[in-house]
Amino acid sequence: MSNTMVNAIITFFNYVVLAIGAQNVIFTRGLGLSNGLRMIRDPRKDTLYFCASLTGFQLINSVLVYFILPLIQNSALAAYSRFITPVVIVICCAVTYILVVFILGAAIDRKIFKKIIYSLTGASINSAIVGTIILSAGRGFNLIETIGFALGSSLGYFLAMLLISEGDRKIRHDLVPQNFQGLPVTLIYISVLALAIYGLTGNSMAL
Repeated sequence: MSNTMVNAIITFFNYVVLAIGAQNVIFTRGLGLSNGLRMIRDPRKDTLYFCASLTGFQLINSVLVYFILPLIQNSALAAYSRFITPVVIVICCAVTYILVVFILGAAIDRKIFKKIIYSLTGASINSAIVGTIILSAGRGFNLIETIGFALGSSLGYFLAMLLISEGDRKIRHDLVPQNFQGLPVTLIYISVLALAIYGLTGNSMAL
């Protein structure tokens, strides 16, 4: 295996770990938090389906935007690229969603499709996807770094959902004061997790 390939693999895993830990989008930046909270208590949405869909959309759209943005930056619209970038990301997410729904609707059983469509829709245009891609574009990541950061962000989101889901189950307790039950105690729990992760990574790690 050549040194170039080894360096590419090392870079990829470095950015995966960076996104999972130091840049966990839901804890350090709150991206996708409101959708995640709704998903946990929505019986129509399965966490595994949702996070698998999020990972797929994250990877596809990150790569699409990586190749589209240089075309804009080298055109007459370069001066407005910072304003156009979010629009391009949302358009990519929308087009990807339409294509995926069309393909899955035609390829898989209707019962299975109905089971996953709620999770698929919520994961398609998500602030976690948009925020992660904006971070990648803003930092000028190369293709390997972009893919690694996208995958790591998705894995980090999945781990965050597991932690929040488990915490949500445990904090539904009679000992919690009535005024704090529900959303207030959930937000307190998430805040403690966010502070713990921030304490481990430090401000210097933030993008």
